[in-house]
Amino acid sequence: MNIHDKITRVRSVLIISMYFRPEISGESTLAWNRAMIFHKIGFSVFVLCGFPSFPMGKVSDSKYKGKLFYVEKLEPFIVIRLRLIPITHTGLTNRFILFLNFIFITLLFMPQILKITGTIGITYARSPILFSAFIGFIYAKCTRSFFILEMPDLWPEELVHAKPSLSFIIMPVGKALAKLAYKLPHIIVTLSDLAINLISKKYHPKKPVYCLFAGVDTSEFPIRIKNNSRMELIKRQIFPSEFNNKFIVLHLGSIAKMQQLENLAYAAEKLKSENEIVIVIIGEGEEKHILKQLKTEMELENCYLLPSQPRDLIPVIISSVDVCTIMLSPEPIFQIVMPIKFYEYLASKKPMIGVCEGELAKIINSNGIGRTVTSANVAKLASDIKDFKNSPTMLQIMENNCVAVLKKFSLEKISSDLDQILKKECGYNS
Repeated sequence: MNIHDKITRVRSVLIISMYFRPEISGESTLAWNRAMIFHKIGFSVFVLCGFPSFPMGKVSDSKYKGKLFYVEKLEPFIVIRLRLIPITHTGLTNRFILFLNFIFITLLFMPQILKITGTIGITYARSPILFSAFIGFIYAKCTRSFFILEMPDLWPEELVHAKPSLSFIIMPVGKALAKLAYKLPHIIVTLSDLAINLISKKYHPKKPVYCLFAGVDTSEFPIRIKNNSRMELIKRQIFPSEFNNKFIVLHLGSIAKMQQLENLAYAAEKLKSENEIVIVIIGEGEEKHILKQLKTEMELENCYLLPSQPRDLIPVIISSVDVCTIMLSPEPIFQIVMPIKFYEYLASKKPMIGVCEGELAKIINSNGIGRTVTSANVAKLASDIKDFKNSPTMLQIMENNCVAVLKKFSLEKISSDLDQILKKECGYNS
């Protein structure tokens, strides 16, 4: 049986992703969404991942205590979990150690893993970035399955941005590894159209490259009444009681260098006289201490720094606010990025302010679902926030536009796109 025939007859997929739910990171949500779209087109789905420990490196659920290997069913998937070293998932060194740890343990337990999965038709590797190419290749070879490599971000380009002092080492070594990685799969998947162009121009892969948007499971984000959601969060003491009558601007997610969230702090300083406006930043990350310092130095009583919240509260939080922000570094490499929270804001019908450029800015502006500003223009960022506060009609129009745009990014649409890719590349029949 050749590989193409095998996919049609063996309707199962192994997704390799270091992060998976119930972790609250964008990576785990994206992996879940990938598992869902395979399920929607009729595949049995196995997920190979780590124990949930992001971002602090601690495994809190007692059912994993004392175990290196654990199999569980998260409907409708079979999830195979492996224990990682208990260190924080922050900083280049720690992440590199964790990536190597994940590679080693996936190979160590490979016989047991393949005994659980049985025959598989597709190996889909997506995380850890770049390293997953080599894990996926080995699994695909051993199972004689069709190998799909997803590159949600581009390495080594992002590493160079994070550690410019090491770019003279990272870039040449990273490029060599990337060129090799792109030779291994049958097809490559990425998350934006601009990413396809960048991969094609820089690495000239001989394999087909497709855009498959991250998408959003709309059933997880039912439309809620804003005031009801806000009161629920106040009762839970997540929001202070004074939020009841405020115009809330939200940033939700990781607090890292690429977000440049200090722009929100500077905007908050310019909005001090606007007593009804508050900026709320919810999340954790290695740059949070900078925000705390700015909040203290500039006496920002209108800027709130809150800890990360459980996954089941995310829809309630988003629905409780007035405007959501997406912050990205102006570095060219981030022009291809489409953060998972963009899709979640969209599903919740929330207008957005994007401090971003590239593909995300184009989508926001061309569809009338928000406004965008450049990273250096803090004055315009503050001005746009005031415009949103004073223009309820404009907000309503943007909310309506979100509903129309959402159809393009629902998991049903992404599932259909995946189905067409498999039919074209594998002769697969749904």
